[in-house]
Amino acid sequence: MNHFTLNNITITQNGSRVQYEYTVSKGIKKYFNLDKPYYAAYDQYIGDTPPSLLVIPLLANIMPISWFVGFDVHVNELDATFHESLKKLKEQFLIFHPGKELRGELHVGSLKENTIGENNTSLLYSGGLDSYDSLIRNIDKNPFLISIHGADVKIADTKRWNQFKKFNSEETIVNHERLFYIESNLREFYTYKVELLAGLGWWGSVQHGMALLGVLAPLSHTFGLRDVRIAASATHEVTYSWGSSPKIDENMKWANTTVTHDGYDQRRTDKIDNVVAYVKESRVGIKLRVCYAEARSSYNCSTCHKCQRTMLSLILSNADPADYGFIVPENLYEILFKNFNENTIMTVGILYQWTCLQDKAKEGVPFFVIKDKEKERKAIDEFANLNLGAIVNKNEIRVKKEKKLRFILKQNFPRLFKIYAKLRH
Repeated sequence: MNHFTLNNITITQNGSRVQYEYTVSKGIKKYFNLDKPYYAAYDQYIGDTPPSLLVIPLLANIMPISWFVGFDVHVNELDATFHESLKKLKEQFLIFHPGKELRGELHVGSLKENTIGENNTSLLYSGGLDSYDSLIRNIDKNPFLISIHGADVKIADTKRWNQFKKFNSEETIVNHERLFYIESNLREFYTYKVELLAGLGWWGSVQHGMALLGVLAPLSHTFGLRDVRIAASATHEVTYSWGSSPKIDENMKWANTTVTHDGYDQRRTDKIDNVVAYVKESRVGIKLRVCYAEARSSYNCSTCHKCQRTMLSLILSNADPADYGFIVPENLYEILFKNFNENTIMTVGILYQWTCLQDKAKEGVPFFVIKDKEKERKAIDEFANLNLGAIVNKNEIRVKKEKKLRFILKQNFPRLFKIYAKLRH
């Protein structure tokens, strides 16, 4: 049986960085960038965290790979609650991926009982709509906000990360004394072969819920974070295999913590209504940051699909998107309709988000006018009545095969792929 063995955990940089030394058997080396071992670096002191909790950030990332590939993991000690949590998480991934045989096992030298004394609240914070909605609804708890470099923004992309921190510093709704940053190579310690384990969607469909929550374990010990929250991106209305859902996130437990998949009862349009109402009532401005496109020159690129959906949602809440960090194109509706044609492939989640916007548009409520009220009303009505189910995903199998081929070519022949991309462009 192939194995992954944790040999040592080291805390460096004055008690703020956790480094993991591990070895892997020959048969699974292809899945790991062994020259880039996993680490987590904090902007706070976490040096007194016991090893049984320090190991959680690593295992939250390793165990799903272990299950899908089928290798055993060996560690010296682990928090007893998290050990039980992993059993339930494995069962849930079996339900999400019925065609997979999840075989890897965890071997622990000794289990430890841990207790977190205080009962402070923490919230993973990206500056996006989901996290702002959660912050507003939990503002009375004065939550610690935690942003992770290496999740949406690559570690090497210091320009975009510094922009992100600058934007955070400008937000008056944020308690800056409770805003923490973590850097972790949680998307770089493994090779592209891990991506192929779940159809090119490893981060989204498997990894990110466990990874983002697991990296909080040392901070939870130091700052008494017993109430841990991660913002929901969907509702109970849509069920699909996704790495962050109540069935994943709320089974992530260690010591005496409780994780809440926050806002699961709120559609994205409801969240926009909530944010707009809060801004109007409190007169505290908020700049939403919903995309990380390279073309972005300010808070958002204002052109990608996610930006378009958010701008339309704000418009349908009778709010000017320009007040929330967007540059609104005059031909927004023309751009919007280009999303819907026979070659459009959408995930279940994205299709659901457009459908929610259609439902909102059908309400006929007052909307923000960009330039021409009559023309824009007609465009909204036309959008509301599109039969998206009949338009999108017609060529799904072909498009997915082509996407997989491009991905493999890009990973194996990056220089040739760049030339191909330029020629195609």
